[in-house]
Parts: sequence; C-alpha cells; structure tokens
Amino acid sequence: MTEQKHDEIMKNIMKELDQKDLNLADGITIWHSLGTFLFSNIDKDNKDISKIYEQMKEYLSQMQNAK
Repeated sequence: MTEQKHDEIMKNIMKELDQKDLNLADGITIWHSLGTFLFSNIDKDNKDISKIYEQMKEYLSQMQNAK
C-alpha cells in the first residue's frame, strides 16, 4: 500500500467518524473494517480471517508490552 493510498483511506475514515449522527456501533464497525483491511494488506497471500485476527492480536500485544 502506498503512502498516498493510506492517507486517502485514513481521510475517508476520519470523515466518517466526524459525522454527528455516528453511533458507537458504527464507529466500532469502521475501526474493525480498517483493522482487517490494513492487516490483510500486510500479507497479501494470506486472506484467512483467523490469521488476520491473530496478526492483529500479536500487534496489539506488542504495543501493550511497549508501554
């Protein structure tokens, strides 16, 4: 993924999150979609959702340990 594409995606997501009528469920859905999209692009050959979730959990664990 190019930096330009990443920035475009993030701008669109932030625009969605800035909506006044956005509820918590919508926000969670947007962030879940973003996470699965980004992590599925890390390993383009592996589109297995359970492995994508595993990579996400590993990343979150590393971030928690880095605090």
